Amino acid sequence: MINWQSLTPVYVPVLCSTHLVEHDRLFHLGPGELHRNAPQARHIHDCYEIGVITSGYGVFVVGDEEYQFETGQVFIINDLQPHMAYTADECETVGLFVVHFHPAIVTDSWITKMRSETWLPFTLDFNRSGPMIPLHDPTTPILCDLLNQIWDEAERQEHAWEIITGGLLIQAAGYLARRLLDEQETPPQYHERREALRKISPALRLVESRFAEPLTLDDMAAAAMVSRSHLCALFSTALDTSPIAYRNSRRLVEGERLLRSTDRPVHEIAYVVGFSSVQEFNRLFLRYTGMQPSQFRRSFDGAKENQKISSSCKTILSPVEERGSV
Repeated sequence: MINWQSLTPVYVPVLCSTHLVEHDRLFHLGPGELHRNAPQARHIHDCYEIGVITSGYGVFVVGDEEYQFETGQVFIINDLQPHMAYTADECETVGLFVVHFHPAIVTDSWITKMRSETWLPFTLDFNRSGPMIPLHDPTTPILCDLLNQIWDEAERQEHAWEIITGGLLIQAAGYLARRLLDEQETPPQYHERREALRKISPALRLVESRFAEPLTLDDMAAAAMVSRSHLCALFSTALDTSPIAYRNSRRLVEGERLLRSTDRPVHEIAYVVGFSSVQEFNRLFLRYTGMQPSQFRRSFDGAKENQKISSSCKTILSPVEERGSV
């Protein structure tokens, strides 16, 4: 069982709209894998996300809730919810195809100006019904087909493939919106969390780039251009944690990575990731993971972290699999 509740969500800049703009891209997409022996902490980003489980089964965590998934299910993540996924105990590996895309594709397009429901699927709080589209839902095979087309376009990268992919994503948003038009109105706290996350984004980027340095609450407050007390209130609203706890969590995530992927001694890792003492590192690591760093390393047998995207998966689901999932 993954102890995800003990880890503070981590902001992922590479999956954020600013990073896409800086690199002149609209999407971050491709097939990937989850491994039972390499669990991840929940993460958060401001890109919208749609994907499909291509093999295996396990649990999706969104916010503070768990949702079981199986092969063929489509999932939707908006730009607010901390999330992660892990494999079931009997399943070694889960395959998936994921598209992270700039929100402007569905929020700033001409069709959205005329039909505001285009962005509805990515702005609702999906904790109410869960991120997974049921296998028996008539929308599932349609979405799988659209995602297959997106992967084909990304693989070939012929002229105007990004334009075509953007159109396919708008189609997906349309089918999803059709499912959700009978949903209740978005609760007020959703907008509060979104606004709080927007305000603390500069502080989150600062932590990401300088977490190993002696970063203080004053530094983070200055980055967000708010007072210390206001920053703490914003972090509590957006991520249900404090700025310092978030900074420490980011250090611990890096510590986990170094423990899995290197042979560096624990005391050295403690200082490399930014802690002032190995005792502090050990104490917080035990609190967050339930294990001492040395025990954590032994549990993975020194295995290298395997988070790279697999390039061997050329299709998401075969037509036969898609028909069988309805």
